[in-house]
Amino acid sequence: MVQLSFLNATLLFFAAAVIIPLLIWLLAKKKPLKIVFPTLRFIKLSKEQEKSRSKLKNILLLIIRMLIILLVVLAVARPMLSSPKLKPSGKHPPTAIAILIDTSYSMDYAERGKSSLQYAKEALHKINAKANPDDRLIPVSSDENWNLLHSQIYAGSLPETLIDQLKITFSPLSLEEMLAQAETKLAESQMPNREIYLITDLRIPPAELKTSVPIALIPVPETSDYENLAVISANALPQLVEKHNQQLLQFTVANYGKTERKDVLVKAVVNDIKLAEKFLSVPAQSTVIETIPVELRSDGWQSGYIEVNDERQITDNRCYFAFPFYSRPRVTVISRNGNLPAILSTILKVYSGSSFQIISADALSISDLDKAQLFVVYDCGALTSRLREVFTNLQNRKKGLLFCLGDDLSADWKSYLNNSFGIEIKERTQKAITIDNLNAHHYISSLISGKALKNPALSDYWQAVNKNAGVLISAQNIPLAVVNGKQSLWLWNIASENNPFFIDPAFPVLAFRTLDYLTGSEIPETNNKIGQMLIFDKLQLPTGEIISNRRYLATEPGIYIFEPDTPRSYALAINIDYNDSETRTNLPKGIKNLGAKWEDKLFFSRLGHDLWKILLAIAFALMILEIIIVKTEEARAK
Repeated sequence: MVQLSFLNATLLFFAAAVIIPLLIWLLAKKKPLKIVFPTLRFIKLSKEQEKSRSKLKNILLLIIRMLIILLVVLAVARPMLSSPKLKPSGKHPPTAIAILIDTSYSMDYAERGKSSLQYAKEALHKINAKANPDDRLIPVSSDENWNLLHSQIYAGSLPETLIDQLKITFSPLSLEEMLAQAETKLAESQMPNREIYLITDLRIPPAELKTSVPIALIPVPETSDYENLAVISANALPQLVEKHNQQLLQFTVANYGKTERKDVLVKAVVNDIKLAEKFLSVPAQSTVIETIPVELRSDGWQSGYIEVNDERQITDNRCYFAFPFYSRPRVTVISRNGNLPAILSTILKVYSGSSFQIISADALSISDLDKAQLFVVYDCGALTSRLREVFTNLQNRKKGLLFCLGDDLSADWKSYLNNSFGIEIKERTQKAITIDNLNAHHYISSLISGKALKNPALSDYWQAVNKNAGVLISAQNIPLAVVNGKQSLWLWNIASENNPFFIDPAFPVLAFRTLDYLTGSEIPETNNKIGQMLIFDKLQLPTGEIISNRRYLATEPGIYIFEPDTPRSYALAINIDYNDSETRTNLPKGIKNLGAKWEDKLFFSRLGHDLWKILLAIAFALMILEIIIVKTEEARAK
């Protein structure tokens, strides 16, 4: 079917100008005055013949002039002709093509010794070979940063070095976002013939692409049997009561393939040292949760990864983790009493390995504040202005503070604690009360929340009213343990022997997790993903590069070190989202699959061949013909 379309159809309005020569000819005609000469009939006959010939010539010139105007208007309107009867050839009209290149990490899947991304690069080289100098090529990848530098309009072909620089991205743009960028660049090319090609393995989210420009799929070779193993989680398990150097790491391995994988090697790397290996089997299309013990060699932040040995897609083989570990946490007790209550002394000995220090408020100096990670406040006498200054300095240094109450509490202490924790402390009471609420949403109490307590009673505590406190434990709406940042307050009398809760198995767990949280030794969550915004003064990237005073969008998996080489340094593990690890095939709606022989179907635009040059050539030929006719008539008249 023959199709004729116009790029500038609105300009066809000017085709009405073809009647201008006709109007001029009609208005310029004048009837001559008739004078009868009876004896000059032969002259009259000659004049009639000349008049008839002149009239034919004028009509011919009129038609030529009208055709010239019509052809020029049509040429400006840019008519395009397409027809299946026209023979395809090696030549094609100048075309602007946008190439959407999927660079999500699923394209790193390798089979037959070559990854899907390498096949995509080969396809780009083949497109280069098919392109003419008059074509315009526009690459758009899934990597936004790459697009900012390289997504431009290239004449004739893409630079070979540009193709080689394409790499996997872990925060890919959606197809809709890539299409929007492609349409913008195609409009900038100002070329009539426009086409869009998508190169992908189709392991993408479902999408529907709506555009006036035809989109075609250039497929990469299909995999025979998709097989992929991925470590999708890794974290350190908390040590519940006693610190020791052997740490259990828990991890999850997912098998996305259709066959069981046996004797799969998994290794644990901590601080760049391989500390353990393990073989396991993973059933088809399922996950396995395992643990692996490692012997930690030093205190401080531990970081590393669990890695599975899988050669088909190595991008998701690793899952990173980071956690603090202190075998002998440094604890200082601020107290005027050298003999601590038995329960408090036992807790601190177990937690710190018998290495805690007791110092009076008067002997405490500012220099002592950096010698410990946690400060426990118990029976330290009057609340002096100097002690308030010490507490302020500890908060500024982000040190942990645990306030433990005894038999007595002055009005100054009540006022200070009330302001610090959002409560109103009343009087000490020995009226028995039963714990009925444990905060399930805070690290300290979440582990024992929902567990049945064997000895939930307290018979010696300080009554308080909750104003706006972060309550960890309460009984009949009376707060018994509260937290505010890196400060916590126990409202039970730690010196009392009349609190059955102290012998409940949950109490040492609660105490241990309180100390862990306040020292910053709690096991952090490991759900940090690519795309998270990091805010810092100084940051060390997984590549080792250090940047300062800015925000940074995490675009690579790995370990990020905040405030490196300072006492406040800590690590954060960032992982991929694992969506591209799954088995899925989604051909976007509104797209045509060119199949294996896609090379033969390139550069066939829906608008066909541009006719404006032909029309202008015909108009020019008619102008020459007009000139020849006019000059011939003038020469004859002479």
